[in-house]
Order: sequence, then C-alpha cells, then structure tokens
Amino acid sequence: VQLTPQSVQLASVGPDGVGVSLLLNAHNPNGFPIIAQSVSATFELQDGAELGRGSATTAFNIPAEGDASLPAQLSMQWTNLAALTPYALAGKALPYRISGTARLGGESLNVDVPFSISGQLTPQQVLAAGLRGAAALVPQR
Repeated sequence: VQLTPQSVQLASVGPDGVGVSLLLNAHNPNGFPIIAQSVSATFELQDGAELGRGSATTAFNIPAEGDASLPAQLSMQWTNLAALTPYALAGKALPYRISGTARLGGESLNVDVPFSISGQLTPQQVLAAGLRGAAALVPQR
C-alpha cells in the first residue's frame, strides 16, 4: 500500500496543542481490501525537533486494486512548546513537518505505512500556541 499526503490544515492552535486535519490518499495494489485502522503522527520542526504528537483511530476501507481517501482529525498535544519561543520572539513563520504512520491491515497482518507532509505556522499561530506574553515583544506590522 502506498500513502500520498494530499493536504494538511491546522484546525486550531492553542496552549494545549494543535488540531490537524490531514488527508491521505491510499493506493492498494493488492487483490484484497485493506482496512486503515489508525493514524499516528509527530508535529516537528524541519530540523526534526519534536513539538507534539497525536493519533486518530477512525477505520477506513481501502478497496482491492483501488484508491481511497483517508481523512484523519489529529489532536496533537504539545511535547516541546519551548521550541516555538525563538519563532514567536522573531515574529517569523514556522516551517513544520508532520510525519507519521497509518496502521493498515487485514485479518492476519497489520503494518505501519509511513507518510510525511510539510507546512508553515504563521507568526500569529505561533503566538496563539500560548506565547502571548511574547506578543508585546513582536513588532506589529
């Protein structure tokens, strides 16, 4: 099975974490259907420093020799909020990467298939992550 990230949207950014709407396309070349059981991901800086992690457990069917869209709503709790501080103080956008796996399988075999997609948090979203105390230090444009 091959996973291709289609889109990532940040539904919410707050002091507890980030809500992520992720859409993956799954291609199943096998002659039997496969079930996508869960999606787990890490929210990280481009250099690999982890910011948060989360998972979703909605099941989806991927047809035999076919394609399916796998939407996942991830609630990712911050694990390293301090890593955002330099970006908040500089008022810069924050490039990020969401990488993880989708657990796929059938009756007798389950495998974790990897994926990765990148995006950017705006300076305002970085501040919304709980760094409001730094807001006074960021130049307003």
